[in-house]
Amino acid sequence: MSKYVILTGGTGFIGSHILEKLLKLNKKIILLKRSFSDTWRINEFIGNENLILKNIDKEILNDIFNQYVIEGIFHLASNAQRDIDLDIINNMINTNITFPTKLLETSVNNNVKFFINTGSVYEYQLNQPPISEKTKIKPFNLYASTKIAFEDILKFYSNNYDLNCSTLKLFTAYGPKDNENKIIPYLIINSIKKENIFVKSPNKTLDLIYVNDVVDCYINLMNNISKFKEYETFNVGTGIGTSIKDVLKLIEHNVGKNNNVNFGDLEDHQVWCSNNKIKKILNFNPKINLNEGIKITIDYYKQKYELE
Repeated sequence: MSKYVILTGGTGFIGSHILEKLLKLNKKIILLKRSFSDTWRINEFIGNENLILKNIDKEILNDIFNQYVIEGIFHLASNAQRDIDLDIINNMINTNITFPTKLLETSVNNNVKFFINTGSVYEYQLNQPPISEKTKIKPFNLYASTKIAFEDILKFYSNNYDLNCSTLKLFTAYGPKDNENKIIPYLIINSIKKENIFVKSPNKTLDLIYVNDVVDCYINLMNNISKFKEYETFNVGTGIGTSIKDVLKLIEHNVGKNNNVNFGDLEDHQVWCSNNKIKKILNFNPKINLNEGIKITIDYYKQKYELE
C-alpha cells in the first residue's frame, strides 16, 4: 500500500507552503482540517491526485489511520489568541494540547515513524539574544504555555515509544500568503498603497526568515529524523536581528518613500536566534537573504492587489 504523511495546519501560512513542497516531491498527503477552514491558500492544489482532505471535525481519527498507511506527521495546527475568555481557553487547550496528543496516541498504535512538531520563539525567555535551544523556557503568553505543555507530552511519547519526534521552534517567518495583520505584510501593503503606517515599537528586533527556508527545514528534518537517538529541538532562524524600522527602510527602498509613517517609542523585545545547532546537525543555511525575500514578498502583494 502507498504511504502517506499527515499534515495539520496545511491551510495556514507555513503549512500551505509545506504542502506545495511535499506535492513537488511527489509525496502523498492527508491534510487534516476543519470543515469550515478557509482553503484560499491551497485551492490550486485541491484535486491533486496525491492530496486527500479530511475534515477532522466530521471524521474519526482512528478511521483515517485504519484506512491509510501513515509514515509520519507534520504538525503545524494551532490556536493562538490574544484576548482570552473561558471559551477561548477551552478551544486553545483542545487544539494545542488535546488534539495533537490524540494524534500521538493514534500514531504509536499504528506504527507511525515520525512526528515533527512546531513551536515558536515566544516559548523562550526573550531579550537575551542570541536565543539558543538552551535558553530558559519562559512562555510569553497562554498560547506559548499550551505549546510547551504539549511539547512535554511529545517528549514522553518520544522517550517511551518507537516514534521519532522533534520540534522546530520558528522565529519570524515571512513571505507570500502570510496573515495580513502581521507586521511584514502590514508594512508592505501600506507602503505600496502609500497609506498610514503606525509602528509602536520601531526598534523592536526580529529574526526574519523567508518561508521557503523554513519549509526546507521541515523537509530536511523529515529526511534525517530517523538518525536521531533522542528527542531534538531546533531553532529555525537566520541568526540575524533586524529592527522593524530598518525593515521599513528596506521596503521603501523597493517601493518608494511613504510620508504617512509615524513611530511610537514603545520598547520591545530584541530577538534573534542562535541557529548553530540546526546548521551543525541538519546542515541548514538560509538561502534567501532579507533583501531578496522582501522583494519577492513585495512582488506577491503587488500582483495580488494589482498595484504598481
